[in-house]
Amino acid sequence: MRRNFRISQWKGALCVVLLAAFVSSCLQLPTALGDVPATEINWHTLDWNGLERIYGIYVPTTAIDPAPLVFLLHGGGGSAAKTWNQEHGRSWKALADEYGIVLVLPEGRADPGDADAHHWNDCRTDLDPTLIATNEDDVGFIVQLITEASATAVIDTIRVYATGASNGGLMTYRLAIEAGASFAAMAAVIANLPDPSECSTTASVIPILIMNGTEDPVIPYEGGCMANDKCQRGRVMSTMDTVAFWVDVNQAATEPAIEKLPNRAWFDGSTVTVYSFDGGSEGADVIYYHIKGGGHNVPGFEADSLAARALAGPKNRDIDGPTEIWAFFRQF
Repeated sequence: MRRNFRISQWKGALCVVLLAAFVSSCLQLPTALGDVPATEINWHTLDWNGLERIYGIYVPTTAIDPAPLVFLLHGGGGSAAKTWNQEHGRSWKALADEYGIVLVLPEGRADPGDADAHHWNDCRTDLDPTLIATNEDDVGFIVQLITEASATAVIDTIRVYATGASNGGLMTYRLAIEAGASFAAMAAVIANLPDPSECSTTASVIPILIMNGTEDPVIPYEGGCMANDKCQRGRVMSTMDTVAFWVDVNQAATEPAIEKLPNRAWFDGSTVTVYSFDGGSEGADVIYYHIKGGGHNVPGFEADSLAARALAGPKNRDIDGPTEIWAFFRQF
């Protein structure tokens, strides 16, 4: 009996392997990004308001002159180095190599009792100070890094962009509201505007892309407490209210053009529909990627682990988030 059990296990494992191979060959998903040889990222420190801040700059050997600059903002509990080594970080590296983009990866303030976890001061209120302790001038710090990057490479200062996921996405909103004049376009992933918020309720027009999943267990699609019902990490408004805020700010059309993207990874349980709110000649575009069935993760082609799925929910694999964002950015 024991021997038969092992044989059946082996057969089951073989079936899984063969099924995975079949799925990959049938779908012909794009090869993994990040295969282009490139120089490594350089890490720096900057004294900002008495606190030593860390940031990385990646200048590819293919950097154009002048080069566009993209800020990548890590999520809550993360770090600049973790972002660089995650799938979306590798995707951005490949895009930088291909298009000659300079990347800057700033780092938020370390959490209490955990020097490896960091958060941004993203306008949320009523945070538990034992979990998140940040009241830093992160907007000023990030804007200053445009000058720091310009000392390393020739930067096209009218083509500066910012994108972030989760806490980094909320920080992207704050940058758009308080320092929009320094950026050409923004992209926030798995992030809604905080509610209540320390940020201003007014902002200047700026092209913005929003990419959210409907099954996000951390930042709820319908709004409410972040992460759990104790609200220790603040509250956010719903995704649709967040989109409506930017449509109003950008004086964009209230009736969007709708495009349903191909369901390439039919096995991931999610689909992508793009809602495009045209800013016309006086306003700015708002692009909303509605990830039906998507969780708290950046869409990408790589498989996620069962452990990651248990924590963050399902991952969409129809699109690569950074590729979609760069296609949006390069229009401006």
